[in-house]
Amino acid sequence: MKKTLSMVLAAAMLSVTAAASAAVYTPGTYEAEAKGFGGQVQVEVTVDEEKIVGVSVVGDDETQGVGSLAIEQLPAAIVEANSAEVEAVSGATITSTAIQEAVASALAQADGTAVQAGPAAFVPGTYTATAQGHNGAVTVETTFAEDRIESIQVVSHFESEGVCEKALFTELPESIIANQSLAVDTIAGATVSSNALIAAVKDAAQQAGCDTASLMTAPEKTPPETTEYTADVIIVGAGGAGLSAAVSATDEGASVILIEKEGYVGGNTLVSGGIFNAPDEEMQKEVEMTAGVQALVEAAISEEPVSEAHEELMEKVRAQYEAHLAAGKTYLFDSVEWYTLQTWNAGDKVADLDLVYTMCANSYDTLTWLRNLGWTYYSDIRQGAGSLYQRTHSSVDHAGVGFINALTSGLEDRDAQIVYSTTATELIMENGVCVGVLAEDRDGNQITFHANKNVILATGGFARNAEMLSQYNTSGKWPDLTKITGTNMPGITGDGIRMAEAVGAALRDMDQIQLLQTTQPGTGNCVYAYVAPKEAAGYLFFNSEGKRFIGEDGRRDDISLAALAQTDALFYMLESADVITDPENTYDLLGVPMTECISAGAIIVGDTLEELCEKIGWDYATVKAEIDAYNANVDENALTDEYGRALFTTKLENGPWYAIPRTPSVHHTMGGVVINTKTQVLDTEGNVIAGLLAAGEVTGGIHGGNRIGGNALVDCITYGRIAGTQAATLER
Repeated sequence: MKKTLSMVLAAAMLSVTAAASAAVYTPGTYEAEAKGFGGQVQVEVTVDEEKIVGVSVVGDDETQGVGSLAIEQLPAAIVEANSAEVEAVSGATITSTAIQEAVASALAQADGTAVQAGPAAFVPGTYTATAQGHNGAVTVETTFAEDRIESIQVVSHFESEGVCEKALFTELPESIIANQSLAVDTIAGATVSSNALIAAVKDAAQQAGCDTASLMTAPEKTPPETTEYTADVIIVGAGGAGLSAAVSATDEGASVILIEKEGYVGGNTLVSGGIFNAPDEEMQKEVEMTAGVQALVEAAISEEPVSEAHEELMEKVRAQYEAHLAAGKTYLFDSVEWYTLQTWNAGDKVADLDLVYTMCANSYDTLTWLRNLGWTYYSDIRQGAGSLYQRTHSSVDHAGVGFINALTSGLEDRDAQIVYSTTATELIMENGVCVGVLAEDRDGNQITFHANKNVILATGGFARNAEMLSQYNTSGKWPDLTKITGTNMPGITGDGIRMAEAVGAALRDMDQIQLLQTTQPGTGNCVYAYVAPKEAAGYLFFNSEGKRFIGEDGRRDDISLAALAQTDALFYMLESADVITDPENTYDLLGVPMTECISAGAIIVGDTLEELCEKIGWDYATVKAEIDAYNANVDENALTDEYGRALFTTKLENGPWYAIPRTPSVHHTMGGVVINTKTQVLDTEGNVIAGLLAAGEVTGGIHGGNRIGGNALVDCITYGRIAGTQAATLER
């Protein structure tokens, strides 16, 4: 599917063809540029009288490990083919197309066919065009006068809320109209949505009879400047951790500046699954404790302890569990200590137990804090994918939008400023104390941020940094992670880790990298077409051969490893009408209607199980036998099955039946900066680096070797709150 899409996009966007191999050129080197994924791509093409003899490409704004592959690979292919018409690099179609267009333009100069574009001219009217965005089709209406673009209006889209607004509705369309150019800057972190809008407007201009070369003159930029800002607390990163820190710091009366790399706030939290773990007895009273779940607890409190702290924690959980049973309680047992023990065990016992306990002990208070800020969640407790236990609170708003909306509303009328599209490059140290941050915005302006009190790093992990993934993928668990799709936002490139390391911060657990098993094949999107109303309780996993292969309620790394071993690393989430009771009003985690996902082919549906099997190519009898065995385990309140599943609460019996193709993708990096429970960053000798704190995925030591699903937001928001309070009150 990905290859087909790449070919379609390449065919749609490649508007200029290269000169034929027999063309006669004027020897020399010719320059040209075209709009790529993140910015302008410049090429130099050297020719002799008959052929292309050299191509060089510069595209500093193209994504490392994606667009950079096209920059590395296409020049040689173009020289060998003696033509710009070469196959695009898979997954880097936009950058590939920009290179092809620029080379074709340079060759047109070399063979004398280049025509200088005149002023833009249109047949007046309103034209409609559609282009592929990040999550689906973006449809745009563009209105033209005889000599200008008058208005741009997006009429339908499925892009992520919180990410796409500037790209589709405000800054980008306003910039196109103000400059009468399509060669304007895209919105940082929303380049796919930005390029979809640009492509749709370009299509509309062509419909209006315009030579679109007249719209490709880039606006002049002002010379870079040097600027300074000062606040009590400087926070690098405005995702879940950074925003939580900002709210807490302003609660303490501190002034705050957030430095955000992208053109919007939210980071990975925006595209998370929107799930949050916390023991919650009132909600868990509605859940019967099955025999399989009882066995999970009893196994954990019966194993051989590996340390005194482990033994002490087990004893506390054992006492709580026995008291729960002795009181005649049949509903789900939970406690802070059991949550801590399960989290630590699931991380292979390599995390810092004090950090794990601090997160778990504050989880319910953080839940209440979020609720008071306006976050809402469903009234039933669930077991999120990879969360291992029924303590998951699921957001009513799709993905992580509800969290970010609550946190940004909490900053309203506070002494807090967000500086967008600005990348922190260096921590400012004076006499061993962190006193500020150096940064650069996308226009090359140098900015110094001075902290009166403290600096907080909240930049996330390094899952979108191919170099770091390669460097730290040393556990022996995973194959080459640079060849596997990823779920993270484009700006998650380990900036904070590198800056902290440069001033002496210790790092830990850097080889602990997690894959998410349930992402869309070809894109790594973890929220598109993900429809799971009852989470792990309501689906089964089947491979391409129509067989189950792993317990669906297990650890993410175990499931991902098992999935990678299947044909094409592909499997299907199988659900039925017993779970999806109202498909017309069911939405994926992005808020895309399930009906749209079905129309796009991202969800396969059959009125009967037999019909679904026929569509996928499964043997009906094999699939039916697997489902019958699972349903029998539900009836029998089984402890476990042959695949290791222990959660048996929901039978799958009635059609329609739904199959959602999924595959593992790089999702979370558990390693990072070493902190204490106050979020202070520690150096390689274990000493506090004065003035520097960190929270969220930039830190290590909290999740160990495997992050439990639903713990990422608990981590970043809980420790963000702690960091904000500490930054506002700690003397540096």
